[in-house]
Amino acid sequence: MKVAIIGAAGKMGSWFASYFARKGYDVMAYDVKPFSAGVAKAKSVADCVRDADLAMICVPVRHTPALIRQCASMKPGSVIAEISSVKSKTFPALKKVPSSIGTLCIHPMFGPGASEKKQLKVLLVPVRNTQLEMKTAQGLFGNMAITALLDARTHDRAIAAVLGLTYFVNVAFAGIMSREKLQTLKEVGGTTFGIQSMLAESVMTDEPELILALLRDNPHSAIYIKQYLASAQGLARLAREGKLKGRLKKTKAGLQKQQDLQASYRRMYEILDK
Repeated sequence: MKVAIIGAAGKMGSWFASYFARKGYDVMAYDVKPFSAGVAKAKSVADCVRDADLAMICVPVRHTPALIRQCASMKPGSVIAEISSVKSKTFPALKKVPSSIGTLCIHPMFGPGASEKKQLKVLLVPVRNTQLEMKTAQGLFGNMAITALLDARTHDRAIAAVLGLTYFVNVAFAGIMSREKLQTLKEVGGTTFGIQSMLAESVMTDEPELILALLRDNPHSAIYIKQYLASAQGLARLAREGKLKGRLKKTKAGLQKQQDLQASYRRMYEILDK
């Protein structure tokens, strides 16, 4: 099987180039930027996908629709896959791909530092045929947990919460910490601060274009950010007025209905002990 990786200079493009090479596939890669992925290099997008059975588009969201259109001239029976974190812009482009070419609208829910030793998660947004696309995805990523979502809107709304809001909170936290003597705070801080600072620092290793896409290009992110800011302001007001206890009890009760909080607490220490 011949695989084309478009965007091999990026972190995820490099990860997938290595992933398919390890599986024994014939990998050809392309990027406008220099890269060293240990696979064959193409001189252009057209050159990269000319004989490919699968084209993996691993570029920033704003460039993905144009590259989908460029790859739409691939041979019949081939597959175009894109991995963007926001589907509202890329999904319509996949829908316009000729029916002779298969499509995969996927979102790897892991970063380039992920190890295949653990089962990785991939989201699938069906474009034409859920069963066929799931079968294709399982054939390519059989060792991963693949979850099919209803549509692109369902994907983007969920991602606005699990990534958009999470990144917003951690970038804000990182901004404050960058102006403090972080090492001193780490020496003073305990488990909770250690985990929070580590998470914020990890988020800041991502490319600015990814963070920008999550916060700007996802139409649902603004809603969660607005809710977060209103909640934070309300929390600060209650703290000043000495009325915080009621809010904490209400929030805790709401979470406890859906999640065993003590189990989460134990899990935190289990992770740290590994």
